[in-house]
Amino acid sequence: MFFESKHSLNENEFNLWKNKHINFPVHIHRSFEYFKQIHGSTEIWIEERKYILCGGEAVLVFPFQPHSYTCIEDGEIQMSIFSPEMVPSFYKKNKIPTNNQFTCDLSEAVTVDNIYHKKSVAYFICGEFEREREYIERSHNLGDELFVSLLVYADNHFRDKCLLLDAAKAVGYDYAYISKFFKKKVGMSFRQYVNRIRILESKQLLKGTSKSISEIGEMCGFSSTRAFDREFLFQTGLTPSDYRKNSK
Repeated sequence: MFFESKHSLNENEFNLWKNKHINFPVHIHRSFEYFKQIHGSTEIWIEERKYILCGGEAVLVFPFQPHSYTCIEDGEIQMSIFSPEMVPSFYKKNKIPTNNQFTCDLSEAVTVDNIYHKKSVAYFICGEFEREREYIERSHNLGDELFVSLLVYADNHFRDKCLLLDAAKAVGYDYAYISKFFKKKVGMSFRQYVNRIRILESKQLLKGTSKSISEIGEMCGFSSTRAFDREFLFQTGLTPSDYRKNSK
């Protein structure tokens, strides 16, 4: 299993495409992934459950759910990957569906030309999925998948101190081992990854609320406004204030 960072740390992530088939090994990311079988058939594993999709059937993979695809019969598929920040009202951080399969009437000819089209398509998919849906609490320790447990821990605790030492205790592993393990998997330290999530969240608050810079920094887990300003500038090249002005 590998981590797709390109589909994990971009708040404007949205892709929509069609293809004849897909074969892809087990992987995870921090985005939603929509898959619809138009013609043909595909075997899909989501966590430990197998789905065989035929024409007209779809699945919605939630963030941090390991999944894979194996083509059974060529045909036509429709896929979309979009970030949790595209659908903040729908994103259920501590819950996953009991069943990922559903039917979706998203047009096969739909096009997206701007951010509003993207959000409307993403919310349409989520709205179709939400009908008669049941959810369960996501466990902090998902079986033997240590890596997934660490990613989920970061997503659930980034508003707090969210130290690697606490994460190591939560998953029951040695701190030094976890530190090397995580960096090897993601290509950055646990602290760097947590700060990336914090900045993603802060961007949404800067654009969508009138809260002060200091309030937003505190809400996103930064110990001070100075620390928030420094990290925001490092990641974006702008101060939080300048980013807010440019977003209006």
